[in-house]
Amino acid sequence: MSTVHITQITDLHLGADEQETLGGVTTFESFNAALQASEDQGRADSLLLLTGDLASDYQAGAYQLLNKVLTEKHRQALWLPGNHDHLETMEANLTAFPRVRIYEAGAWGILLLDSSKAGQPGGHFSEAELQFAEQGLKHLAGKFVLVAVHHSPVRVNSAWLDQQQIDNHHRLYDLLVAHGQVKAVVTGHVHQHHDSLWGDLPVYSTPSSCVQFEQHSHDFGLADKPPGYRWLDLHDDGSLDTGVEFLKDFAQQCDRSCAGY
Repeated sequence: MSTVHITQITDLHLGADEQETLGGVTTFESFNAALQASEDQGRADSLLLLTGDLASDYQAGAYQLLNKVLTEKHRQALWLPGNHDHLETMEANLTAFPRVRIYEAGAWGILLLDSSKAGQPGGHFSEAELQFAEQGLKHLAGKFVLVAVHHSPVRVNSAWLDQQQIDNHHRLYDLLVAHGQVKAVVTGHVHQHHDSLWGDLPVYSTPSSCVQFEQHSHDFGLADKPPGYRWLDLHDDGSLDTGVEFLKDFAQQCDRSCAGY
C-alpha cells in the first residue's frame, strides 16, 4: 500500500534574523528544533506542510531564512499564508519553493487555501478563493482530498480565539460536502492541539512550532507547553493516521506574562 507521509509545521513566526523572539521563545531555534525532532522520528523524507504565519510580521528576511534552511536540508515543502504573512513577499523570497495550491500524490490531492484577510487577525474566504476551492475539488475528482488552511473553521472553545474563526466557513463546508472526496481539514492559527468534527469532516488543528495558547481561555494567554508539530500518513484506501508531537527536550520556556502580540 502506498502512503503519503506529511509533517505539518505551523505558526513559525520567524523574524528577519535568527534572534527573533515571541513570548520569550527564539522562533528560529524552536522551528529548527521541531524540524529536527520530526527527522529524528524518521520523517526526514516526508512532505513538509507549512500552514501559515511563517513570519512574525511578513518580513522578507524571515522567508529568506526559511528558504535557506529548507534548501540546505533538501526538503520538499508546501506552504500557505496566514494573517501574519504577506503573499507577494512570500512568493518573492521563498524562491526554492514556488507556491503550489493543488498537490497530487498517488491516490491523494492536497488543496491549499488562503483564509487570510489583509489587516484582520480572523479568517475569511474571498469569493475568488471559494471559486478556486470549487475548481480545485473538480480538478481532484477521483482522488481523496486533504484540505489545508490557516484559520480554523470550527470553534476551539476559547472566547477570544473563537472570534477569529473563519467567518464564512459554512460556504466552504457546503462545497466540501457537495464534492464528497474530502477526508480531513488541517489548520494552524490556534497554537494548540485541537481535533474535532465539522459536521462529519475531521478538523485537525496543530500546535505552533514556537509558543502555545492556553486552552479553554476567555482572554489571550500562553500555555506552559513546548513547540510541536503534526504528522499525517495518507493511505491509498482513503484512510489516514495522524498525531501530534510536542518537543521533549526543548530548553526554552515561554514568558507567560506576555499579553499579546
